[in-house]
Amino acid sequence: MKKFLIAIVVLICSVWVSAAPKNLIVIMGDGMGMNHLFFSELLSQGKNLPAYTEQFEVRAVGTNTPMDTLITDSAAAATAFFCGVRTNTSFLGLDSQEKEYDSLMKIFKSRGYTTGLITNTRYNDATPAAAYAHTYSRHDTSKITQDLVENEYIDFIVAGGLDKLGVNIFTAKPNPTSKLKDMADKGYDIYGLNYKKLFDHQKEYKGFRAFVAMGDKNFENELFDNELSFSRVVENTLAIAEVKDPLFLFIECGRIDDACHANKTESVAADLLEFQKVVGLVLSKFDPSETLFVIFADHETGGLSMLAGANDGTNIKIGWTIGDHTAAYIPILAKGPNSQLFNGKYHLSELHDRILQAMAE
Repeated sequence: MKKFLIAIVVLICSVWVSAAPKNLIVIMGDGMGMNHLFFSELLSQGKNLPAYTEQFEVRAVGTNTPMDTLITDSAAAATAFFCGVRTNTSFLGLDSQEKEYDSLMKIFKSRGYTTGLITNTRYNDATPAAAYAHTYSRHDTSKITQDLVENEYIDFIVAGGLDKLGVNIFTAKPNPTSKLKDMADKGYDIYGLNYKKLFDHQKEYKGFRAFVAMGDKNFENELFDNELSFSRVVENTLAIAEVKDPLFLFIECGRIDDACHANKTESVAADLLEFQKVVGLVLSKFDPSETLFVIFADHETGGLSMLAGANDGTNIKIGWTIGDHTAAYIPILAKGPNSQLFNGKYHLSELHDRILQAMAE
């Protein structure tokens, strides 16, 4: 009987915590509240496309309240995720007392992981900046840029923002004092629009930086003729990176938020569909038995509601209540080894802790 009880205890423990996955893939939908996620699945259904998020076995409820107000901004929310601390709005990589915290990128790099960040926003936008910058003002582009140049714990970064890095907006060529050269001097290959090589690394190769837009990438329904979709950007990045296990990859579908601020229903729909494609892409690229996939949103934007439509996902009518962030629960989804650890209701700062627990050896 004693041996039987011991066996039961061991079995229960194995159910709750399995062997650590090799890889961690996190996708964040900026401004993507619960209704946005539902809308993305309905849109996929209406176009006879897979709703890849429906494959995630865990769906949890997230909160995001910062220290100084009810409604968060992207800086405080991203800092909660990357650094595991609640902080004030506009703060990046700092707690409310301006104490610096290491981001998940630095933590995983110190553990021997390949680390990567891909976004369709500018590099100095709040979410990507929280991965490497430390400042009390998300608008301090100079400090954020300097922290980017000095960063050596994110192996590859893909973002927009060439216009802030000393590149001629008409010719797309770097100026003599471009910060891109500073990054190349530290050992990074530098790519520009459509992954055109701008600089080769000048020291021992450390990785690469690709800046694929002058500012933000365009909305998916407003792409230039030669502009890559975001899912193609992710696919090209993975091909160039030639990533090896173990990997921590963070992908931000950040233009959802901008479209919601403007209440641009068609752009929101296009970027939510692209979000689903990005989810499908990473699910196809990484072994599901060795990879933990996490999806979450930093906050809700627009007060989006679905007012009418068919149950097959067609003819959906959208309503908006505001052009800004709202106080609302946010979705957290998980799939893969140790995904059961993400059940429940908790703050984004705890999502950080649960990820470290799930990936612990």
